[in-house]
Amino acid sequence: MSWFGILSEKPWIPEAQGTTAEWGRTAYTPAVKISLRFLLGVISVFFLLFFVTFISRSQYDDFLALAGEPWQPFTNSMRLWINTGVLVLASVAMQCAVYALRCNHGVRLLLSLAVGAVLAALFIVLQISVWQFLAGMGYSVAGNPANSYFYILTGLHALHLLGGLFALGRVVNNMRFEGNLQNRHAAIEACAVYWHYLLGLWLVLFFMLTRTPETYALIAAACGLG
Repeated sequence: MSWFGILSEKPWIPEAQGTTAEWGRTAYTPAVKISLRFLLGVISVFFLLFFVTFISRSQYDDFLALAGEPWQPFTNSMRLWINTGVLVLASVAMQCAVYALRCNHGVRLLLSLAVGAVLAALFIVLQISVWQFLAGMGYSVAGNPANSYFYILTGLHALHLLGGLFALGRVVNNMRFEGNLQNRHAAIEACAVYWHYLLGLWLVLFFMLTRTPETYALIAAACGLG
């Protein structure tokens, strides 16, 4: 849908009599979806600003990348690949929850939501283990700018995932009292979209934080930051 279409919508106007909405679709955009679009826009701008400063800072002499040489921690990034796999499965589980709701499978819906939540929590636990791994190798937060950016960016991502878990808990709790299937569909679909977004954001972080100095130089030159 175009931005003009979104801005011209009138969600306060009820659906005309005699019209039947298709399953999973309404005559207006639910408030939760509008709020989600705004939230994702803010998060995207927030991280984009971090990425710009990260690439710019990578061109200073005191910036020691975390990959490139055999002794650097993410030259072999298997730990981060495992985390990525867990987050991919969490995203798949959330999408399965959307399909289960459309098919009106209550048990499958709750199971999919539970799996998505557990996998998201496991991702955070694994991320904490990565931070401990770095600290054990002597890569502390203040060790060099690359370290600081890794802890800050991955920490912010984990905080956003925690926020998603909190929101999902509220959605599941409200399901006991909410009788409108359309409203339930909108809330669960919004949670799934949020999970997919955080997966995409993590893939960008993974790429950005595990590059070699040569790759950072090429990105900086392409962006005019070299």
